[in-house]
Amino acid sequence: MNLFFILMLLALIAAGYYVYQRLLKIEREIRAGQLRAAGEEDRPAMKPDKGPVPPVPEAAAGDIPFGGAGLKERIMLAVEGTPGLAQTELYEKLPDGDRRELQKLLRELDQSGQLRREKKGSSYRLYPL
Repeated sequence: MNLFFILMLLALIAAGYYVYQRLLKIEREIRAGQLRAAGEEDRPAMKPDKGPVPPVPEAAAGDIPFGGAGLKERIMLAVEGTPGLAQTELYEKLPDGDRRELQKLLRELDQSGQLRREKKGSSYRLYPL
């Protein structure tokens, strides 16, 4: 009788493990679909009344080492060079800046009307005004 209960317990554990693995697979598929959908939505649409997007300066392609320019000016140059820049991408472009300091400064620039922040997923998109 004990052997029967042990076999039943093992079968129940195996079934639970199988269901757990299936749920993990489904969750990964859902997350991948959400990331694909978010990637399509994150592309900023060109507005016809503003004309074409200006070309991206060479410095906006990587780090932004604008000599003696202050952090605020460097942020504004990066956002003007790449409208719709993700806030997380800005961190990569300004590796010497402290993230908390950058976040605080970006909130201040948004509140003062010097740039616009739009919530997209877990980050913000930055646009010049």
